[in-house]
Order: sequence, then structure tokens, then C-alpha cells
Amino acid sequence: MATRRILSGIRTTGPLHFGHYFGALRNWVNLQDEGYECFFLLADVQALTTHFENVSGIRDSVYEVVLDFLAVGLDPDRSTFFIQSQVPDLTELSMYFGMFTRVAELQQNPTIKEELKHQTDLLYGFLGYPVSQAADILLFSPVPLGSGDRLLVPVGEDQAPHIEGTRDIARRFNKLYGPTFVEPEILVGDVARLPGLDMDKMSKSRGNAIYLGDSADTVVAKIMSAYTDPNKQRVDDPGNPLGCAVYQYYSAFAPEIADEVIIACQRGEIGCVADKKRLIDVMNDFMEPIRSRRAEFAVNPDYVWEILARGNAHAREVGEAVMTVVRAAMKIDYPDLPTIELKPFRPRTW
Repeated sequence: MATRRILSGIRTTGPLHFGHYFGALRNWVNLQDEGYECFFLLADVQALTTHFENVSGIRDSVYEVVLDFLAVGLDPDRSTFFIQSQVPDLTELSMYFGMFTRVAELQQNPTIKEELKHQTDLLYGFLGYPVSQAADILLFSPVPLGSGDRLLVPVGEDQAPHIEGTRDIARRFNKLYGPTFVEPEILVGDVARLPGLDMDKMSKSRGNAIYLGDSADTVVAKIMSAYTDPNKQRVDDPGNPLGCAVYQYYSAFAPEIADEVIIACQRGEIGCVADKKRLIDVMNDFMEPIRSRRAEFAVNPDYVWEILARGNAHAREVGEAVMTVVRAAMKIDYPDLPTIELKPFRPRTW
């Protein structure tokens, strides 16, 4: 039977917000429920590319992100959650890929290319992250290769060029060393882009995010401060909801009434304050099951860490099967080396 495997991940730089939910997590839950074999990576090593001087929060972030996974409906009995640093084969495979990847290729990666506009002295870890990302994905390539096997990476359309780099590495490896990896496929799902409260990109660093774990009172405070059309001064002024964070949130949290909201705003039939109060009720109703599930798991941290321990073990098992094939293909498996039992070290006495 052909394998249908999903690999995706998220950097552990803080708790997850609704930009993550509508941009990725919702789609992940759907893929899990459709019966794909899902692996979800907690990218703590990749977090070091931007947080190497402030590592204290990375471990806590891993725990918080798992709570968020569980809260939105990802099921550890049907999906594997694992920590990047706890699967050593990822580092080994990344090193091998780096042997035949040129710096000029890395500089064409969209993220690297953008960063080079601002600085030329990039850190090695940041410059090499596309190779690390390729290893993260290809370590979960089905082996041995079978007819119809698929490795899919769910991303938004803007992320497609990143995955194309991984496909290039897979093709190059297969050409150099023989058929080993399935070329990963880009799976563009139902992905919505949710802006921050100020209409900029939703981000922890910008302070404009609504988090999955935010309380009802926090949602009230945040939505009441959200950006709205500055030209709509009175209730009966026609508004421009398309440039307003409030309308964007209606479209995400309650699409069935979004058209009603936009028409009422454009006709000057509702004011921004009333619009926001209605949105607060909509969002808190939507978020309540998520908050409830998160709180249920948060009281049992040992269980959360056990989920990760099991996930790490499964990821290592799958990865080691791939690396056995990789090492043999690259002629660095050394089958003639005998297995020896190490004796305890005893210092020589004089």
C-alpha cells in the first residue's frame, strides 16, 4: 500500500497565534482527519538562527506550542509531534546535503535573498537553513521507495519556492547516489492570511497578535484597540471595511456573516464600536473550545512531555530507516566493521 506522508513544522519562538491557526494549523487538522501519516516538527534548532543570544524561552516555547497543537485538535495518537534537536539524524542528513549545495544557490532562496538586502554578513546557521529545512523534510521520505509513495508539505503559495529548493536537493542526491528520496510535493490547502490588529503581518514581535490561549478579557481589550477605517468618524459615515482589521477577522472567524458586515459598514448602518463588540462575541465563541482543551492539557504537564517523548522516539525510528539507506547509497555505512562490546575504562596504575 502506498504511503501518504505529511511533514510540516513551526519554529518554537513563542505561543501560537491565529495567524498560525488560519495559515497552517487548521489545514494540519484536516489532513490528519483525512488519514494522512502526519509528522509535525517543533523547530527549536531553527529558532536558534534568530534567538541564539536568548535561548531561555525556546524550551518553554516547545511546551506551549504542543499545548496549542492539542488545543486545536491535533491528536498525538494520529499524528507525531517531535522536537528537531532530539532527532540527531536531521543534523547528519543536513551535513551530507551541504556537501553538494552551493552558496550561490542558498543566496537565491527568497528568505536569504531578502535578508541580503539588509546585511551581507549572514550567520552560517541562517544561510544554511534551506539545507536544514531540506533535511527536516526528506528524513521522512518513505523507504524503500514504492510505487505511488508520496511526501507532501502543506504550505501557502508564498512558501512554494522554499520547497522547490528541497525538491532540487532530492533530485541531485538521487542522480548522484541512486534513487533514494521521494521528491516532496507542495500541498497548497485552504490557507487564509490573517493580519495583525494594526493590519500589518500578525507577529509576536510586533505586539499585534491574538493568541490561541488569550482569555476572553484579553480578546475584548485587543479587538477594541484594533485598526479601523480612520475616515469613518460617525456611525452613518460609509466605511471601507476591506482596509479594516475587524472585517478581516469576521471573514476568518465567521465567514457566513462577513458579507452582511461589509454591506452594513459601507452603507453607514453600523459603527465601529458596535461592530467590534459583535466581533468579540463571535471570536470568544469560536475560541472557547480551544481555551477549554488547552486548559485541560495544561494541568497535566507530564502527559504533554510524554507525548513529545513518544513522538521523538517514533521520529528517530523513521529517520534511522532513511539514514540506513542514505549511508549505504553514499558508501559510508561500512558493513565490514565488526560490532564490539566496549569494556569499562580502567586507568592504568603505575
